[in-house]
Amino acid sequence: MEYLPWSNWWLFITLAILMFRRSTQGGCIDVERRALLDIKFSLINLYDSKREDILSTWIEYGSGSDCCDWERVKCNTTTGHVTELSLFYLNGFSYEDGRYMDEKVWPLNVSLFLHFEELTSLDLSSNHLDGGIMKTELERLSSLKMLEILDLSWNSDINSDILPSLSGLTSLISLDLGRTSMNGCFPANGKFSVNKIKDGPMRIQLTDYALCDIRLCELSHLTNLKELDLSDSGVNGTPNIQACKSLSRLKRLESLALSENTLNKSIISCLSALPSLKILNLSYSSSLGGPFPVKGILIIKDTKILEFILLIIYQFPYFANCFIELFDTSLHLTEIHNLSDMKVLLFRGNGFSGTLQMEAFASSHHLEVLDLSHNKFVGSIPSTIHALSFLRVVSFAYNQLNGSLPDHGLCELNNLHEMDLSHNMLDGILPQCFNNLSSLKLLDISSNRFTGKLVPSLIANLTSLKYIDFSHNKFEGSFLLSSFFNLTKLEVVGFRSDNDKFEVETEEPIGWIPLFQLEVLELSNCNINRHKGRVVPGFLLHQHKLRVVDMSDNSLKGQFPDWLIKNNTNLNVLNLRNNSFGSMLLYRNANMQGLDISGNHMIGIIPEDIHKIFPNLYYLNLSRNALSGAIPSSVGDLSILGVLDLSHNELSGEVPKGLFTNLSQLRVLKLSNNKFHGQVLSGNLSLGNMERVHLDNNRFTGKFGLRSKEILLELLTVLDISNNLFEGMIPVWISNMSRLSQLVMRNNTFEGQFPCGAAPFSFLDISHNSFSGPIPSCLDLQHMEHLHLGSNRFTGSIPNYFRNLTNVLTLDIGDNNLSGRIPKFLGELTNLRILLLRKNNFSGSIPKQLCQLSNVSLIDLSDNSLSGSIPSCLQNITGPSDLAFMKQSVRVYPSHMLYNYRSVLDKTFYTEDHNHMFEIQDEVQFTTKSLSLPYKGDALDIMSGLDLSCNKLTGEIPEELGLLTQIRALNLSHNQLTGPIPVTFSNLAKIESLDLSSNGLTGSVPSELIKLTSLSVFNVSQNNLSGRLPEMKSQFGTFTEASYEGNPLLCGPPLVKKCTTTNSQVTNQSDEEEDNEKWYDIDMSCFYGSSSSTCVVFLLGFAGLLYTNPQWRRRWLDWVEDCLLTCYYLLYDSIHKLSVPFHK
Repeated sequence: MEYLPWSNWWLFITLAILMFRRSTQGGCIDVERRALLDIKFSLINLYDSKREDILSTWIEYGSGSDCCDWERVKCNTTTGHVTELSLFYLNGFSYEDGRYMDEKVWPLNVSLFLHFEELTSLDLSSNHLDGGIMKTELERLSSLKMLEILDLSWNSDINSDILPSLSGLTSLISLDLGRTSMNGCFPANGKFSVNKIKDGPMRIQLTDYALCDIRLCELSHLTNLKELDLSDSGVNGTPNIQACKSLSRLKRLESLALSENTLNKSIISCLSALPSLKILNLSYSSSLGGPFPVKGILIIKDTKILEFILLIIYQFPYFANCFIELFDTSLHLTEIHNLSDMKVLLFRGNGFSGTLQMEAFASSHHLEVLDLSHNKFVGSIPSTIHALSFLRVVSFAYNQLNGSLPDHGLCELNNLHEMDLSHNMLDGILPQCFNNLSSLKLLDISSNRFTGKLVPSLIANLTSLKYIDFSHNKFEGSFLLSSFFNLTKLEVVGFRSDNDKFEVETEEPIGWIPLFQLEVLELSNCNINRHKGRVVPGFLLHQHKLRVVDMSDNSLKGQFPDWLIKNNTNLNVLNLRNNSFGSMLLYRNANMQGLDISGNHMIGIIPEDIHKIFPNLYYLNLSRNALSGAIPSSVGDLSILGVLDLSHNELSGEVPKGLFTNLSQLRVLKLSNNKFHGQVLSGNLSLGNMERVHLDNNRFTGKFGLRSKEILLELLTVLDISNNLFEGMIPVWISNMSRLSQLVMRNNTFEGQFPCGAAPFSFLDISHNSFSGPIPSCLDLQHMEHLHLGSNRFTGSIPNYFRNLTNVLTLDIGDNNLSGRIPKFLGELTNLRILLLRKNNFSGSIPKQLCQLSNVSLIDLSDNSLSGSIPSCLQNITGPSDLAFMKQSVRVYPSHMLYNYRSVLDKTFYTEDHNHMFEIQDEVQFTTKSLSLPYKGDALDIMSGLDLSCNKLTGEIPEELGLLTQIRALNLSHNQLTGPIPVTFSNLAKIESLDLSSNGLTGSVPSELIKLTSLSVFNVSQNNLSGRLPEMKSQFGTFTEASYEGNPLLCGPPLVKKCTTTNSQVTNQSDEEEDNEKWYDIDMSCFYGSSSSTCVVFLLGFAGLLYTNPQWRRRWLDWVEDCLLTCYYLLYDSIHKLSVPFHK
């Protein structure tokens, strides 16, 4: 018999295997295909065939019926059996005619999965599975001997009743019960997962639980368990004895994480039953109290485990937080002195305070990674850190360290690869010894207070450097970017200056060519080439790998650098905000996701083919330019556009409908301050999935339309349509939008009553319209911070429910037809900063309770009918101690647009993408310097004023008002106040406008007021003041006669009337001299003038009385006649008696 040669046998076997594989690759197992279809039909039947779109590739007949080609299904390519099923979120929220369909409990038949005999992974998360069915049928899966991964998370109907069923699934290595309803004992309301990373230790996670105690008996059969994570499980109380005994079966458990729980010290003794425990994480376990037990805490005895962890961290930095972390415990650094073999210590976010005690790590001779970031350490970095000679990575970021860096210590760590000192308060000059760290790859000293010049020699020798960030410091002088030319590995450069004394020079020496290829370049607010014509850096012509470029706030000139886009095809983000570039010419770049060229001098129109130039654009900001024309309809074809800002241009026409209907990803739309027109809110209103819509300061017209679909506007949080021509009534649904927190309708012609609703408004401005009726008393005021109802036609009194405005900062109800008394409860609104009640019909006295508003900065009660005296307790209004109106940043770049630098510290480079233009700023009108001026945004944190003018207030001005040292405007004019001007007003150091006109004030103008160097408007006209005016010094040298008119007894410059005195020092004499002044030492000119005036006035009044009263006139004339006759006869008799002797 002749045998086949071995080569033919091998050929025969290979052909047989190939034929066998071909016979199985053509289709999946029929019984498994039918089971999959039954799963699909059960879900379709649940919604009465309304979900036929789901699992559309799962078809029963025809081409495509091979289940191994179906979505969410993976098969074994050899046997054809299904091995993985990803059935997550099949029963999640869905839409029907624009509406959310009600989510129903899915009674999934678990036995259907028994047909998949080779199933290894089953994901049923987020499906609202029937908990009752899971409880009774889940144990059937125990027959699937190959099942390793089971995900039941995000199924709220599943509870702890399923736990007994899980005990039979002995093959599982991963079980996820996150976000379920595990109430009661372990495990409950959380996640339990086992993960195996290659040949590393098995890992089990249980997170988000609510445990009544620790009962691990359900896990006792997992005797091979090496790593157990119970983080954030809500573990609390004292573990019982049985639970502690069950731990003894986990003989191989090496790592246990119980972070973010509420444990007491008894847990330590319980954990003594774990003989192999090497890693214990009790982070955020704040209830341990007192000194943390040393024994059992992060004592790693096996250096191989450490080497494995270190390797994982270096190769996969995103796993760093999984190992050796102690967050927010009560552990003191002095309690880790026995960690002699430790290589990696990550004490990030612990809440540690005090100074850095490097001696605590003295025994850790092999320490390579030390992360103490996100704590509260103070003081300087000790020089004793040099003892950690093996240190490769160190981070003290996000602490409160201060002082200068030592010349010895950090500079002696020759093995250092990464150093992060960012976000502290370190100051001084950078030590020159930094150039000794030749192995350094990452250096981040951003957000500190370092000063001085950056000399080239500081970093010339750091040839291994890849990442450098010097942003947000106080450096001065010029820095030559060519200092980096020989850093061939450089990838990330960050310079963002906070002052005008630092500049980056890129053109010296002429023609230099860098040896590096950057991926990130940030040179923001750096005065780039200030003395070279502010040209675009020429070295960028040689860069071709750039992904993020930020050269904002530099006033760069010339043509738009379109070549930058052309040369760098991987460019994701380009920020050239606040420069001086002219017209734009854009090259196609499919990778561009963020483009900001706002605040330039761009002219012309928006390119018609912009959807082809940047097809994947997410963020587009062309605001604050001079663009004209209409918005091209092609903008509606930017399918993934999420943020669009075209505000502050000269754009016109109607807004394309596609902007609202086609852009399903659009979240932010800002068209403010243009010339758009049309009825954008009329008809069936549709704003897609937008969250922030700014249409203010245009020429839009029309009325609010109807909501076409329930889903629309559900995501809307901000709507600003102020300063337009909208009209009509506000529909009820606008006040019932579940997420609408900021609504601004200022300065339109809306009318009627504002509708009630449950919208969670925090900012509501409907001022300057024609709303009428009483102030709506059925709004949700729980979150209200800024309420503007002014300049409408509201009537009635201030509603009592305003006492619920506990968080309000601004309350403007001025310029309405409100009446009654000012309620006392306004004084209970302790957070109030601005109170505007002007131009109403309020009467009565000013409530003294307003004095309790210690944080208030603006009070306007003018133009009412208030009476009584000014409360002297207003001195208690000291003004705010913190900032409440500062611009709030809105992050506009999504996470996938941020640059992640892979390293041990896993740095994420955040470009300054906060855009203040997207945040609505508070704005109020306040009269100061005789003008009604708008104050907006952070100016409200500076402005402070009190306006009580145009009322019926009486009495004297309280001297205590002179204690309002922060006030900038004080108006008490047009009242009936009497008495002198308080001398204490000289303490109002910051006052700019002081109006006391049209009262009955007497006395002199205090000469001490010349100390008010900030005073620019001063008015005491129409009073009864007298005496010499203060000298024309300082600000008083700028006031004219108009400031004093209507006070006839005043004299001295700037009045024409002169004071007749020989001693020019009369007004400057001391208090002692005034006390010794003689009664006859008076101004005679004033005396004669006032006496003559008094006589003339008396005679004129007497003559008028006689003219108007005939009876008095007759009596007067009779009296005069009698007097004349009496005088005549008296004179006659006297003369007669004198003449008798002569006749004799």
